[in-house]
This record gives sequence, C-alpha cells and structure tokens, in this order.
Amino acid sequence: MQDNISEIYVFIITGILLFGILAGFIIFFVITYYKKQQENTKEKHLLQTKFNEDLLTSTIEIQEKAFDDISRELHDNIGQQLSAASIYLNLSLQEKDNAGNTKLQSCRDIITDSLQDLRHISQTLLGEKIRTTGIIHSVKLEIDKINKLGICTGTLKTTDMPVSLDPKKEIILFRIIQEAISNATKHAPGCNIEISIDPQPDSLKVSVKDNGKGFLPESIQESGIGLMNMKSRAKTIGASYELKSAEGTGTTIDISLGY
Repeated sequence: MQDNISEIYVFIITGILLFGILAGFIIFFVITYYKKQQENTKEKHLLQTKFNEDLLTSTIEIQEKAFDDISRELHDNIGQQLSAASIYLNLSLQEKDNAGNTKLQSCRDIITDSLQDLRHISQTLLGEKIRTTGIIHSVKLEIDKINKLGICTGTLKTTDMPVSLDPKKEIILFRIIQEAISNATKHAPGCNIEISIDPQPDSLKVSVKDNGKGFLPESIQESGIGLMNMKSRAKTIGASYELKSAEGTGTTIDISLGY
C-alpha cells in the first residue's frame, strides 16, 4: 500500500515537472516568436524609412539638377539675348535721330530691369551660387526681388555670426525658405514677410513669418503640396520643422538645425 502511494506521488510529481517543462517551453517559444516579430517589424520599419529617405533625397537631387539646368539656360540663352537687345538699343539711342526717343529709352530701361531680375532668378536657382555666396546673401536676393516687384514687403533679421552648414544642407534649407516666401506671396499678397536667421554656437534657427490672412493647417494637410515639400526637406537634413497658423493671424514657420 505504501509503495502504491509512493508511486502515485512520483507520478504526480513527474507529471507536474513535465507540465512545467512543457509550459516553460511554450512560454519560451512564444516570447522568442514575439521578439522575432518585433525585430522583423522594426527592421521592416527601418528599411521603409531608409527607402523613403533615399527616395526623398533622390527627388531633391533631381530637382536641384533641374534648377541648375534652368538657371544655366536662362543665363546662357535668354540672358544673352536680353544683353544683345540692350546693347542694340544703346547704340540706337546714340544716333542723332533717336537721341531723344523716350519710347526707346523706356524699352531699354525695361530690358535692363528684366535682365537684372533674370540674373537674380538665375542666382537663386543655381545651387552652386547658393553654396558660394551663402544662405544669407541668397535670402537677401529673394527679399530684394519681392520688394522690387511690390508683391509683399520683406525684411531679414540676422547677425554677423557665420553660418557653418554642410553645403547640401544649406541649399535645402534655402529651398525651404524660398518655398515659404513663395507661399506667402501667393496666398497673402501685400503682406509683410519677416525672416530671421539666427546662427547659434551649435545650431541654426530660422523663422519665416507673415501677417497674412492665415489658415487652418489641418484643413489643407493633404492638399498642401508646398507645405509637405517644406516638411519633407526639413526631415531630409535632420531639422525640426514647426508650422503655426490660424485664420486672421498670419503664418509662422520655425526651423531648427544642428551643426
């Protein structure tokens, strides 16, 4: 009888041990499977993020190449034609019969102004020029252009501290500012545009603010291609991007980029 009880105890204990081992194996398998799934999901997310970043970078590079081509085309062809027309008009005005011709003088002035505007546009499109002259000078050209055209009133606030940015990042940052200016002149003509470029020891802070009619960002989140471009470009260079706007209060875009 005692032996039977002992055998039952042994059987029970053995069963419990086997059940514990089996449960432990199942738990280990589930945990391992869960971790593997997490790793796969994380890896998939990283691959997708890397793909999106590479795609965005390629798109920006293609855009910059197109800008460079357009800039050179403007300079080499249209620019030369306007220069030739200006020279021809100057020669015509030197002739006695045309010396006092106000129509020819007006035509010459228009061509001279157009040639100057063309050079400004060409400079702000050409990435090499932005790298050479720097972002502050390039932004000044943009402000001079909108002030001259009278679309809006632009001002730039900055310091004498040099901007130490990677040349590629500097071009992309300028494109963001350029897009912000373009949006303001398009959707809020006649507004004041205040641009601040504030170089810090370890970062660069940029603000583009207008006093236009403003808007609700969520209302154009899907259709605002220009806003999406600015946000995507900021992400490409590792910059923080914040857009603040409301109806009747204007729009402010704040960008912060570490060196």
